Amino acid sequence: MSIESVRPLDPETLELFSSKGVESGARATHAGDANAVKVRRVLQIVRDLGGTAGGAPRILDVACGEGVYAIEAALRGAEVLALDARTERMQKGSRAAERLGLANVRFEQNDVRQISAASHGQFDIILFLGILYHLDVPDVFQVVENLHRMCRGMVIIDTHVCLHPRREVEHKGRVYQGCEYREHLDHDPEPIRRGRLLASLDNTLSFWFTRKSLIGLLRDTGFTSILECHAPLEALKPDDRVTLVALKGTPVRLSAYPWVNDKSEAEIERTLRAIEARQESMAPRERASAREKLRHLVNRMLRPLGCEINRV
Repeated sequence: MSIESVRPLDPETLELFSSKGVESGARATHAGDANAVKVRRVLQIVRDLGGTAGGAPRILDVACGEGVYAIEAALRGAEVLALDARTERMQKGSRAAERLGLANVRFEQNDVRQISAASHGQFDIILFLGILYHLDVPDVFQVVENLHRMCRGMVIIDTHVCLHPRREVEHKGRVYQGCEYREHLDHDPEPIRRGRLLASLDNTLSFWFTRKSLIGLLRDTGFTSILECHAPLEALKPDDRVTLVALKGTPVRLSAYPWVNDKSEAEIERTLRAIEARQESMAPRERASAREKLRHLVNRMLRPLGCEINRV
């Protein structure tokens, strides 16, 4: 395995990244230099799973902020498009890329709800970090569907999840659980909302999916494998935050168990529960048969001695 080289960055860029997210206050996790563990995790996933046969991967960094992920990926040779609906932090990242001479990363102001494969094409890797939990329904469903269309390989998602669901939402006949999270007050004007750099762009509420419902949504959207990353470790990672990798591949078809092909996850679950119920109903008869076989075996040994067992 090759050893990666560390490229020295200028003091202004290092200061930019070391102050990332500190405006959220002392209780914020992974702000400033502590954000290193999250960046390391994401870039390790990119390195381990993001190889492409055609050379440098094309990466989309959604809600890029200062652009630390975009710049780290560009330093490794990737072609990166970094998007953010706000420009305050993104402008600083763009200037950092210019100082580093990175012609392979481009910054663009855009709302994730407005991008699509038609407008921006497809990407090998999409970084969707710290943005999903700022979206509300029904926008979040359209965004996830657009990400699937824009993705050639994988989407890396880092997001909060709901631990105690209090609301159900329906989309295309499927029900997902989660809870509402307040981003702004109902009467907050647009300038106030846009000025909260670590909140949603304009929606008053956002919807946090449960882990199970989020995985279900990604599966229902068409991603073939959804993995959860546990290492590299993120010390102090909150219990309600996860890193998921949604892979876009070709669904496998089994020859050994053809019954599972062409069935939805719900249909598979119903089939397995029916099998389980049949097995449970057969258990008493199987235990009785085992007792009878044991009695017969013992009596074969006892009869020459003039003894016999009638009940076991």
